[in-house]
Amino acid sequence: MHRGRRSALLALAFITTQVLAAEGFNVPKGPCGGAPPAAPQRRKAGEAFPPLPLPATPLRRTEKKRPPSPPALIAKVQYGELIEIEQDGKTVRYYDWNKDPGDTAMLVNIANTTLGLHYTQKRGPLSALEPDPALYPIFYFTGSEDFTLSEQEVVRLRKFLQAGGTIWGDTCFGDPDFFQAFTREMNRVLPDRQWRRLPPDHPLFHCSYRIEEVEYTQSVPEADGTKGLPVFFGLDFGDRTAVLLSRYDLSCGWDGHIRKGAYSVHPRDARRLGINMVAYALTVFNLAQYQSTAKLYYEEQERARGDFVFAQAKLTDNWDTQPNAIANLLKFVTANTSAEVKFTRRAVDLDSEDLQQYPFLYMSGLYDFTLGEAQVQALRRYLSSGGFLLASPSSGARAFDAAFRREMARVLPDHRLEPLPDDHPIYSILSRVESVAYSDYVRSLGESPPGLPLEGVQIGGTTAVVYSPYGIGGGWRGFDHPFGRDIAHQDAVKLGVNIVLYAMTH
Repeated sequence: MHRGRRSALLALAFITTQVLAAEGFNVPKGPCGGAPPAAPQRRKAGEAFPPLPLPATPLRRTEKKRPPSPPALIAKVQYGELIEIEQDGKTVRYYDWNKDPGDTAMLVNIANTTLGLHYTQKRGPLSALEPDPALYPIFYFTGSEDFTLSEQEVVRLRKFLQAGGTIWGDTCFGDPDFFQAFTREMNRVLPDRQWRRLPPDHPLFHCSYRIEEVEYTQSVPEADGTKGLPVFFGLDFGDRTAVLLSRYDLSCGWDGHIRKGAYSVHPRDARRLGINMVAYALTVFNLAQYQSTAKLYYEEQERARGDFVFAQAKLTDNWDTQPNAIANLLKFVTANTSAEVKFTRRAVDLDSEDLQQYPFLYMSGLYDFTLGEAQVQALRRYLSSGGFLLASPSSGARAFDAAFRREMARVLPDHRLEPLPDDHPIYSILSRVESVAYSDYVRSLGESPPGLPLEGVQIGGTTAVVYSPYGIGGGWRGFDHPFGRDIAHQDAVKLGVNIVLYAMTH
């Protein structure tokens, strides 16, 4: 089955399960109250406010200069028509996207104070919001009703994510109608990505406040009474979570009130989560911008002895988290060695007949995976016939680590991953590596990683499998992932080059 189609079916099953879990929710309708709904802004597509606008005319030296306007952090997306309902004998009109008129303003003010920032917020229809995260890093959707994006809006949001932006979804009142609509529409934006619930160790839950439990305004299925884990779902783009969706209402809490009957996170915890959401989006912004430009590696001259193909296995829906980093590594190998080969990179299915023609195979990812029996047999044949496998979890993801160890035990049941000794050629074939440094994030977690990280499997007197449980591929980009359980980039590059050279010569 086509990968995009399979992901869409998995997403549909996920949505259906969540909506069924919410049956019986008696969710209130109508606005929260407070300020009257703002009329939609009318601006032509293409117009935008620069983050730090300059004055229209030069100021005289004797005039007191105004400080520049702060850049926007969040763009709250206007959508839908004015809704009219009867409530307590009165006609109430509101926009679903603006049930809490003060949510983003309050959150940005709190974030500015807490994190020492200087931002403001904007609102507008997508047609008036440039898909440029340098203008506003976050697009924010909230509401409790169903909605549908136009094809033009889908394309606009995809461009925004590709450029490094982050999209938030807030299920106002905990209404399953919005939850279902947001998941469906974001799957149109990223059709080859699968929704996943964020695990408790996701950096979203500890990048500013450490949040292990939140209080809800009333009992929800995922909590023990009114206290339980925060319930967030995400779509990945590269090795960051680019789309965040809160299953339960945050906007009421940001605005500082509790809506009777709504399924909301208590304001105290909603604001702490909001601070973390801001911190996460801003911390991964430079990484997201780096990933936004596809970098291909081309040889400057023809090499004498054919191609060396850096093949990468396609695992799960987000297997290709570091394409730019791999391009950097191959460029570094050529620039710093005399290897007379031309380097190319290919994606390959493990059960494809093409696998056997590639001497080098790389496996990486963020999540649990299970190999089919045909993939197990094909990988066993590949390794037994002289193929070389390098594997490492993207960002040092523990779920991938556990899955890789389990699946390799199926592929090579008579072999075990063992630490490579410090005199192994991989540690000295070009650069001498006596110990490695790790990212600041590893230290922040309080971990004590080994001095030399690599493990391997010996087949026929040579090392056929090299594995790093700490992320190695992310460091090839030349800087550390802010939330990566990774080998520091300087040592990751040295090891990467050594491993490629070892594979070429053994």
